[in-house]
Amino acid sequence: MKKALFTTFIFLLFSFGACGIQREVNPTDSLFFRNGNRICFVGNSITNNGEFHHNIYLFHLTRYPQEQITFFNCGISGDVTGGILKRMDDDILINNPTHAVIMIGMNDVRRNLYGQRPTQNADTLRMRREAIDLYKQNLEKIIEVFLSKNIRVILQKPSIYDQTGQLQAFNNFGVNDALKACADYIEIMAAKYKLPVVDYWTIMTNLNTELQKSNPSATLTSKDRVHPESTGHLVMAYQFLKTEKLTPLVSKIIINAKTKKLQANLGNCLMNNYLNSAEVISFDVKELSLPFPVAVNQQKALDLVPFMKELNMEYFRISNLKPGEYEIKIDNTLIGTFNHKALDEGINLAEIRETPQYQQSLKVRTVLEELWKLEANLRGLKFIEYNPYFKSCPDKENLATVQTYLDSVFTAKYDNPYYKLKLGEYIKNKPFEAGFKTRSDSLRNEAIKAAQPVVHHFEIRRKKA
Repeated sequence: MKKALFTTFIFLLFSFGACGIQREVNPTDSLFFRNGNRICFVGNSITNNGEFHHNIYLFHLTRYPQEQITFFNCGISGDVTGGILKRMDDDILINNPTHAVIMIGMNDVRRNLYGQRPTQNADTLRMRREAIDLYKQNLEKIIEVFLSKNIRVILQKPSIYDQTGQLQAFNNFGVNDALKACADYIEIMAAKYKLPVVDYWTIMTNLNTELQKSNPSATLTSKDRVHPESTGHLVMAYQFLKTEKLTPLVSKIIINAKTKKLQANLGNCLMNNYLNSAEVISFDVKELSLPFPVAVNQQKALDLVPFMKELNMEYFRISNLKPGEYEIKIDNTLIGTFNHKALDEGINLAEIRETPQYQQSLKVRTVLEELWKLEANLRGLKFIEYNPYFKSCPDKENLATVQTYLDSVFTAKYDNPYYKLKLGEYIKNKPFEAGFKTRSDSLRNEAIKAAQPVVHHFEIRRKKA
């Protein structure tokens, strides 16, 4: 069983009491989400994929289950700043958001203008500058629309384009530098409008550079150099949550075994029925948060960023135990055997998947995964309906007509089979759109209920020699 040492983090733990996590929030801080907030994540395919903000929502739901917030996926694959302005009213503002979280730029820089080698072609350089200039103009318009409607804006610097990895995909070298220009402009907008910024570009560029020192084929994106895989999305979620300055604490239980009466230092939990006998220490505890359940395909991210220490600490410590090995059971489930030294140093229960708390958080994730599948279906509908050729379809209410018309247009206009794939999904899913929306609302409520903390019974028993 892994031991978790928290020497450098102990000072954080002792600042919390037993009544729950106290979030010190500036009332004007637009980045902190509170009970009742409605948050639109606005962007292109990286937002449409949604995994980074799925992680953020799952974290908020498990860490602050008493607060009901709602996330809306407002990403469209292939979108640019101009596209966001065109769909502002009926795709974004229609959700009545309190917050808009914006990440855009990957398509605005026009990756097709970049080749495998640098160029001095004057026309190409001019078009690159014009693309970024248009991005800047439109981004400010987007910000001003949201602010004019008293919607709090959070800016996100773009995730990276991997122009350094030894990957099979064609390398549009220079795109990541263009994204850096976008990121620099975001800083200017943040200063001008006093907006918070989440910097994905810097942390991902730095981590990608470190990865490729030992493995030139390693990447935080996928093989297409554009879209982050699960590792990259958890890194992004980590950066967002750290920018929020959220507590690392799931809960804290520190017990002095030397005394028969309870001597405990508790954080974000409530304890009763304490018993300290010659055979066993037992108690009932209600932790007011759940650990964040890191998925199997996200595990590599834990080697890149200190997610567990800085954001996922379910700290459990018993001091002054007699020397020996101790079994810990929670609700009659054996979660591990630890020696007295490990328990005196403290362990992070959030690292142990067998705990009932962790299993409960997995159930929350399971509910949300069903929600995210429906969400993906709904965004797929938007992908077709915001395609410029959809507007000219002669009868949008007749799916057979839509399929015939767009199939012919996509065949003529696009070399990418993705468009026909999405068209097939559109024809299949459009009749169920209303049901998807109703079920999505139901699943959000189910996830909130599934995240509510319950009382658990702990037993710590010394193994006989």
